[in-house]
Amino acid sequence: MITVGTTVVSGSPINSGGGGGAPSGTGVVTVTSGVFDVPSSTDVVVISGLSGLVGSVLGEAVVGDGAGDTTTTSADVSGFLAAADAPAMRSALCDRAISLAGLTASNGNGTAVAATGTLSYASGQTGAAWADYPRLVGAHGASIWAFEAAVRITITGTVSANTVASLGIGSTGSSYDAVVLIRLFGNGEIDGFAVSGGAVWSVYTPGTLPVDGTGWLRVRVQAGTMTFWTGVGASYAAAAWTLRHRALMATPSGADTTYPSLALAMYQGVDPGAPGVQAVYSDLAIRDLP
Repeated sequence: MITVGTTVVSGSPINSGGGGGAPSGTGVVTVTSGVFDVPSSTDVVVISGLSGLVGSVLGEAVVGDGAGDTTTTSADVSGFLAAADAPAMRSALCDRAISLAGLTASNGNGTAVAATGTLSYASGQTGAAWADYPRLVGAHGASIWAFEAAVRITITGTVSANTVASLGIGSTGSSYDAVVLIRLFGNGEIDGFAVSGGAVWSVYTPGTLPVDGTGWLRVRVQAGTMTFWTGVGASYAAAAWTLRHRALMATPSGADTTYPSLALAMYQGVDPGAPGVQAVYSDLAIRDLP
């Protein structure tokens, strides 16, 4: 039934049975002075049902399934709908589901721990070739023609210019065939290059970067152009980014042109002595670019 002021309207479409007295019960809508007073969600069957269906998942919504029924949005779509702003929406749409813990660790002549993103050499250990490097390797899932890869690095211990932590995109075999590689040295110098079968085809030495955990390496490929960046900041969003190098994307002839592998590797050219050296990788991100 509907109450308008103090008058009960009987036989209305929502109360076809008629009757009198004060309205009560679940689902009753009261109109006072022309204003609808809607009960709380716990008293309204439809709202309560929706709350139970999607209320526990941030951003989840009910949508049509195209077959005459309804379904709920996927985790990816729900994450997009829950984004707080435009940058968060882009992140929800473009970020690849990749983690350091999901990479495969190979010790080489040192130690590699995927769970913590740590590569290290103890006193007496060196690594000057791919098979010798402690490394973390895995499929990045992106197209090498439109992607971004970024990671934050901390280097500690008896570090020197002979200590090198790198971020590479390429294909793996007996050696690492990289289409893109950017490196951070223990003394803060940075450089980048790409190789095919060990032959360097592009080299640059653009500056320095902190090794205290605030330094970032980033590679981007978009619209046929390859760019190399460094950043300084506690997080990706807070980092101040500097463009270090730009070049046309070129694939070495005779090499794997899909380059499905991400590699985080550590070179140590001389015995570090005690207590050894380590590179800790954090906040790894792979993003698709338009």
